[in-house]
Amino acid sequence: MSFHIRRIEPEDAAAMARLQSAPGVVRHTSQQPYQSAADWQQKLQQLSPSCHWLVACDAADEVIASAGLTILPQARCRHVADLFLLVRDEWQGKGVGRALMQALLELSDNWLGLIRLQLMAQQDNQRAIALYERFGFQHEGVVRQDILQDGRYVDSVVMARLHWPAGGQA
Repeated sequence: MSFHIRRIEPEDAAAMARLQSAPGVVRHTSQQPYQSAADWQQKLQQLSPSCHWLVACDAADEVIASAGLTILPQARCRHVADLFLLVRDEWQGKGVGRALMQALLELSDNWLGLIRLQLMAQQDNQRAIALYERFGFQHEGVVRQDILQDGRYVDSVVMARLHWPAGGQA
């Protein structure tokens, strides 16, 4: 099963609607299911320059995963970005998430000069948490009962990775 990584394009709207609506994907996000391609078209056309969004595509160029960094807008926080990652159920455990994480960290560390990457993962999403830990993300806390998932409220784990450039602060 081969895949490639590229920047997201407005033409990916319908594929993103399908990805976001996949049961195993939407379950672990704060998004609503059944978003339309038109909703996604609008989102992608209004994408901020501070959002660096990648997709992984299969051999037919169908979006199978997406990931990105959104740099915080506040002047004193421009060294910080929120990270997100979504992988279709049938592609989980096949290296897609790992490849997207590698691409994001390379972009963050070598091109954007970001120091802090942060994310929130639902506490029951152990596969994702383990992936983030492998890339140096550490647990910073728990947000209690913040997401409605399958009719019940669940906790989220706050995680972050700090990366100082060579010779920088530690």
